Amino acid sequence: MLGSDYPAIQKYVSKIEGRAALPADARAALLSLPVQTKMIETYQDIVREGDRPIRSCFVDQGLVSRYKTLRNGSRQIMSFHIPGDMVDLQSALVMVADHGIRTHVPTTVVSIAHADILRVAADHPALARAFWFDTLTDAAIFREWTVNIGRRNARQRTAHLLLEFAARFRAAGLLVEDSFELPISQADLSDALGMTAVHLNRTLQWLRGERYIRTHARTMTIENWPEMIALAGFDSVYLHPEGPRHPPPSVAA
Repeated sequence: MLGSDYPAIQKYVSKIEGRAALPADARAALLSLPVQTKMIETYQDIVREGDRPIRSCFVDQGLVSRYKTLRNGSRQIMSFHIPGDMVDLQSALVMVADHGIRTHVPTTVVSIAHADILRVAADHPALARAFWFDTLTDAAIFREWTVNIGRRNARQRTAHLLLEFAARFRAAGLLVEDSFELPISQADLSDALGMTAVHLNRTLQWLRGERYIRTHARTMTIENWPEMIALAGFDSVYLHPEGPRHPPPSVAA
């Protein structure tokens, strides 16, 4: 199947072009790459730690996370990925997976062979820069999560993660009137926030009681943006919506 026939690649192109427009030939080259499509059920691994993947995947529908598992069986979630994200672009260069990737709901992923990614990046410098910037943004998110777990208290870090979700869903066109669908259990959120499920439950109750958020089933609504941003110390600069620096004309594609 060609990428241009599948919406996941279009979603990714929309994401990277929200930062900087691609030349027409680079866009066409990416959209024409052959892809494989797979539907994966809830809580299934896409990649396991120690695997040697040969393809990188996009999220079309659903939600996935990257995670590490300790010897005692406890788990730390290190990032979540929503429709339009390429989850494991770094695996095109890193031979052995140093973390796992798994689904949280039934999820459709679309994958491209590493050889095709590397070829199209070599042929189109604008795509290489877009891929590079994507991995740099992932690294910025990892840094912010380190600060979140290491220095913010439970209320601050929970508010911060919910605001990150809201910002990313808004950028993907999935935020509706301050609300978004968050199909993640409290156990999964606690694994991302470094908290027990009981502590997280109490924290969410406090955020609801103070009218920062409102929840209904899987729908999360931010009720008080200014106060919640102030509570979390949230600044979306680490998501880098401004896009990459423009290259000088001599290296522009």
